[in-house]
Amino acid sequence: MLKYFIVISLTLSTVFSANAQEMRPFNEVSIVGLIITSGEETTVSASVTQTLESLDAQVLTANAPNASQMRSILKRFAGAAIDVDVALVYYDGTVLKIGDREFVAPGGITLRRRSDLLTKAIPLSALARATALAGNGGAVLVHSSDSGVALIDGITLVENAPGPRTGTSPILFANAPATEGVAAGLASMIQIEGDISLSDALLGLSQLSGVSISQQPTGATMLRVYPAPEVVEMAAEATADTTDSTETVETSEATGLPQVGDATPEADSAAGVAATVEALENGTDVAAIVDETNSTDAEMATDESTETAEDTMETQNATADLAADSELSIEVLRAMQGALTRGQKRTIQQKLRNMRYYRGLIDGIFGPQTARAISAYQESVGATVTGVLTPIQLEALSE
Repeated sequence: MLKYFIVISLTLSTVFSANAQEMRPFNEVSIVGLIITSGEETTVSASVTQTLESLDAQVLTANAPNASQMRSILKRFAGAAIDVDVALVYYDGTVLKIGDREFVAPGGITLRRRSDLLTKAIPLSALARATALAGNGGAVLVHSSDSGVALIDGITLVENAPGPRTGTSPILFANAPATEGVAAGLASMIQIEGDISLSDALLGLSQLSGVSISQQPTGATMLRVYPAPEVVEMAAEATADTTDSTETVETSEATGLPQVGDATPEADSAAGVAATVEALENGTDVAAIVDETNSTDAEMATDESTETAEDTMETQNATADLAADSELSIEVLRAMQGALTRGQKRTIQQKLRNMRYYRGLIDGIFGPQTARAISAYQESVGATVTGVLTPIQLEALSE
């Protein structure tokens, strides 16, 4: 009997270990990214996006925001950076300088006086400070481009990384000719098997022509760390009263018990083994017990088949409900969606992220990225694509 227990334990442990391997995240590092562009997507911005997605990062995107929008976006990003290991920013646009301070203006800027830079742009150091809020810090990658800003006296165009500043993350600065090299470097980095060090990545990119860096990370910051395989330790030790080393092991011919590896009807299932042992101990007809066990197994198989069919029917009905159009207007649905609490919205974003539809921040703010994720979800269930959830869809994503 001890042998059967050991074999069953080994089998179940192997199954649970395999399931645990499948359910483990491929990257133990939590990352948030912010991508800011001054226009259409570039080769580098596409590479940065692909890199961040390959690292399973939460990504917030902003296309040509003005100063007010930038402050709001930066506040959201900073709030998310506090709760993760690494924060990364990619900025594609003009970098201007007045005195010893650099500013970014992705939405374009018209300069009439030098003070306009203080009110219509955002300090580059603010991006570096936001990324430094993450547990292990981060970095800012700048693709400097001249977007046609008319310079005035006292304001210059920045083409190199600024000097190091206390409390900020490294700033990697790439001029226009270096962008293709940076894009290729990022693309090759995500092809690496194994862990990825942010320090090594920045060091490698900073060696490219036309690329400069403000400072190297002070610590060993990692962008990707694969979880160590889980080792299932199992010790099968027999107690002193179970067996004696001097005793002879009885075979199936001597006991009538099926042994491990015996291809007998009695050994087809754990129920069959238990019934056989009980029959031998009580002097009951073994054949009758086996027939009864086989009959019970057949009934259980029939019941399981029925339950599977019922589950399939329920799934089909649920899918049909999700695909059904709401009788409420879009305006009412938007109002209902807007009335959700911040926590409820985070739950929905997380569900959409788990389904691989949402790649943005789990911050409880429904913006364009959330709307696109909702549209993708609606399309997947065969519903009318509106970007606004129906009550049934809300319920399904809130569970």
